[in-house]
Amino acid sequence: MVRQANDARDQAVLAYHQDGYTAWPASLSQDLLHRLGSATHAIQSQVAALPQEMQALLAFERDLSTTGRGGIDAKDVGDAIFIIGDPSRFDPVFLELVQTPIIRQAASALLGCEDLALHFINVTIKHPRFGRGIGWHRDYPNPSYCTEHADFLRLMLCLDGMDETSGATRFIPGSHMLSDAQAVEEKTQRNWPKPSPSTGCALTCGTGHIVAIHPKVLHGGPMNTSSRPRRNIVIQIGKASAPMTGTERDSVSGLRLRRPLP
Repeated sequence: MVRQANDARDQAVLAYHQDGYTAWPASLSQDLLHRLGSATHAIQSQVAALPQEMQALLAFERDLSTTGRGGIDAKDVGDAIFIIGDPSRFDPVFLELVQTPIIRQAASALLGCEDLALHFINVTIKHPRFGRGIGWHRDYPNPSYCTEHADFLRLMLCLDGMDETSGATRFIPGSHMLSDAQAVEEKTQRNWPKPSPSTGCALTCGTGHIVAIHPKVLHGGPMNTSSRPRRNIVIQIGKASAPMTGTERDSVSGLRLRRPLP
């Protein structure tokens, strides 16, 4: 069993470096998954009662373009949240998540580094029937949470699972095979490839599964046209030796991931 687990992890690491993304071959415990789902639901259901400083951590669908949600008017989406920023300020269970062995093992194996630092956590929500599509992009470089070189990754925990009808993230395999300088130039000139929304590979997965995203792989995703929510917890982790650039920080930025006990 141990050998099989190691083989599966080796295959995931290989896929990550070849394709720019992979599904990590281990899922979260049902107990922690349930508590994360409950915490996310509590934030969603208590918007009106939140103090102003906590509401400021939320990006609401109504404040974003109608294009991303297929022309549906802002008045029809109510208090629907697109992104919960800095969610550990709402509930410490999100910090518990990033210190679990599965998160550390995945980040360490994929980055080839033991000394790891957290950059941010958010919850990205695609609501049933109008959850917005996300255009093709690379995570490196970005103006808010980045490092000088592409020394980080994003792990995406699927609270509800995702498939093509619920707006599963799509990838262009191998599109991360460019230099950091090329990626910076593309972003500066705004001339990165922008395929059609149906291009590439949709990564489907079940609840509790973790998707690893290389910072330079092209990825995006269509609207959630299903009757089910698609809530993903996004965790950006980098090499601790590579300090973040820019000025934006969350309450968790710079937190070291605990090393396993000897």
